[in-house]
Amino acid sequence: MKGKLFMREQSRSVVDIHSHFYPRWYLDLLKSRPVIPRVTSENGTERFVIFPEEEKPGHVGRVISEDYWSLDSKLAYMDTFGIDQTILSLGNPWLDFLDEAEGLEVARQFNADFATLGEKTHGRILGMGALPGVGIENIVRVIHEIADSQNLHGVIVGSRIAGLSFDASALNPVWEAFQATGLPVLLHPHYGIALGELEGFGHAMPVAVGFPLETTVALARLVYAGVLHRYPGVRLVGSHGGGTLPFLAGRLDAGWRSDAELIDRMPTPPSAVFNQLFLDAVLYHPRALRAAADLVGVEHLMFGTDHPFSIADPEANIAAIREEFSKPDAIKVLAESAIALYGVADVPVYQPVSNQ
Repeated sequence: MKGKLFMREQSRSVVDIHSHFYPRWYLDLLKSRPVIPRVTSENGTERFVIFPEEEKPGHVGRVISEDYWSLDSKLAYMDTFGIDQTILSLGNPWLDFLDEAEGLEVARQFNADFATLGEKTHGRILGMGALPGVGIENIVRVIHEIADSQNLHGVIVGSRIAGLSFDASALNPVWEAFQATGLPVLLHPHYGIALGELEGFGHAMPVAVGFPLETTVALARLVYAGVLHRYPGVRLVGSHGGGTLPFLAGRLDAGWRSDAELIDRMPTPPSAVFNQLFLDAVLYHPRALRAAADLVGVEHLMFGTDHPFSIADPEANIAAIREEFSKPDAIKVLAESAIALYGVADVPVYQPVSNQ
């Protein structure tokens, strides 16, 4: 395949743990919706509408290219940047908009579909599971089904599970299931925060600012609720470097020290459990990467692209990783941390094809 090839050590791998895909049948499901989240179609052009501002005049959502739904396009993208293997997840809004009965049915349909990705792509693309959007019992049931599948690797969730924030006591069975199964859980934002204050810039401000803030709040509530203290086996991966958590870690400790109720809830400060978290490295800047690594360790930091969204820039991200870290640590971030977390033993090594 011709195209720009990112040069790297051929004896090592690049593994992408943050990449999204929307099967055609799922996009058709969104097309049937009259309200966001939805897909519009006009003159043969499909557009993805997530944020309220995208329905205003002049903002009609994002064009859905083949990159959203074509495995061939995904593989071509991987080849362009020398990505050996992708652990692929459904993108937001996942199944949050479905009622309990349909959510369970569609979750099983989706997971059966994604369980075939490894076979279809000779191991270069592996599937990550998705959960129903509501119904605690069904969510727990599907977590165990995903864990029992040899062809699904981890699960993706939003900043709410069953419509609840991570500190809700009703989610205890979910955290128990995640701990019991050991499934890696990729936390990805969708709803945004302070969207009214972020208006006027299309989807750029919600994605660049609202999404990381949403992740920050979700992780802070999780930690303050003592979830990681009670369930130390939960393996949670924070998208976009954990939002602003690396920069607010000290303030979270200070807040904990100032509140006797929090001290009663968890006897150690939040920073005592930060190293239980994993973060993706979709940060693009060396200093941001360093802050994330300082919080959780390079062994818990993993490469991602955020493809097919326009914010994806793997070339810049790979360059920043190699600039900031020593060669052994860069190798960990680019591949070895993901291989260890997701238990992917045999990673196909990308072989660039000459453009001659």
